Amino acid sequence: MWKPFAFAIALLACGLPPVARAQDPVVPPAPPDSLSPPPAEKHFTRAALEVTGSNVGIWLWCRYVKDGGTNTGFRISLQSSKQNLLNGFEWDDNHFSTNQLAHPYHGSMYFCSARANGFDYWESIPFAFAGSAMWEYLGEVHHPSINDWIATSVGGTAMGEMLHRFSGIIVDQQATGSERVWREIGGLVVNPMGGINRLITGDMTRVGANPPGWGAQRLTSAVRVGSRSTGEGSLSNQDTTRAFFRLRLVHGDPTGSVCRTPFDAFSFDLQVNPQDASVIGRAQVVGVLHSWETHRDERSASYFALVHNYDYIDNWAYKIGAQSIGASLLHRRGSGDWTLRAGLDANWIVLGGTTSDYASYTGRSYDYGPGAGGKLFAVLRHRTRSALAFESDLYYLRVMNGTPANHVVTENRLTASFPVHGPLNLGAEYSMYHAERHYADYPDVSKRAPQLTVYLSLLR
Repeated sequence: MWKPFAFAIALLACGLPPVARAQDPVVPPAPPDSLSPPPAEKHFTRAALEVTGSNVGIWLWCRYVKDGGTNTGFRISLQSSKQNLLNGFEWDDNHFSTNQLAHPYHGSMYFCSARANGFDYWESIPFAFAGSAMWEYLGEVHHPSINDWIATSVGGTAMGEMLHRFSGIIVDQQATGSERVWREIGGLVVNPMGGINRLITGDMTRVGANPPGWGAQRLTSAVRVGSRSTGEGSLSNQDTTRAFFRLRLVHGDPTGSVCRTPFDAFSFDLQVNPQDASVIGRAQVVGVLHSWETHRDERSASYFALVHNYDYIDNWAYKIGAQSIGASLLHRRGSGDWTLRAGLDANWIVLGGTTSDYASYTGRSYDYGPGAGGKLFAVLRHRTRSALAFESDLYYLRVMNGTPANHVVTENRLTASFPVHGPLNLGAEYSMYHAERHYADYPDVSKRAPQLTVYLSLLR
């Protein structure tokens, strides 16, 4: 599951995508309309066939390759499909990473199939829901899962649009020779369905003009490599020190211009934690669906925005996964070389999952439920570099499936970084995870888990 992201990281390190480097002078953003290509011809039949083909391909892998073909859950038949249709949705007991990471990635394939065939963001959403329903009813012996359907469709939409945009920056329709080959490989790995569609249509080898605004797309990246020390209650109760790798991509500037098209501005945060509960320790997507300017003067600007969030965090201390829609207040204030960027979100969590302290009838180590959340960030920048940043994420879940409880989870992060040479920076981040779990039938649980990371970062 982590390989597409790893390949994308390698492409960034090689400098293949046309990015606006963090150390370059700030360039005014392109007009919002120029960031989106003109309407393309829609190919419904081809998109539907690609959605179906992705399900067939994954089913063949699960049935004949995964676990040596011994998993009876994929030995489907007409009888199993009939039983699924008659039974309807229930909740499943799969691993956290399967439900909250693998399923949204699967959903991104459905979404990207539609995007590659001329459908816009909103028009592609039904393909994600339909593709997921097809898999739930026809792709497995297990009865359809409501949590899978929501995570695959809602989470897959956020992840899919991010991957669609990212692969569109990697691919260059005017490139030739070895550069063209590597760009097409990169686009295929990042966005498999988009790459397959380019192969089918001949765009993979056709040299021509890029969409309007292609070269103006602003993509900045920061790669962190270092060590992280974690503790229980306090850092003095340090568990161990491990290595980590983190990639953060920011497309566009939500505090610099109005966003009229979904994901003209988005951020993607990926952290790899070797020797932890999960190799992928963090994957988060925040995309601006639409924003309106509410204030502007010579030194500041403010915006109101609608946002789409995908959150996945899995480490030894806790698990949290959520798909949410919300509203955000964004602000930017600048004076000379210093700029302050800040934002405050309020989100409706369509469905989320988080760690449970007590065993339940589900057989899972985590509970499911809807809820609400919030995000706060404030970043002080010197010219084009982040000098000091504070981020806070809040999740409230009311359990629908699992051990009856209300979960309140917060994660606060304070980061400081200093320039070393060129694009290289030295930084440190202190974070605190805090959970208050109020159970209906068991004693309440309060948990704190601090973490300190020290790292070198490369800005592009």
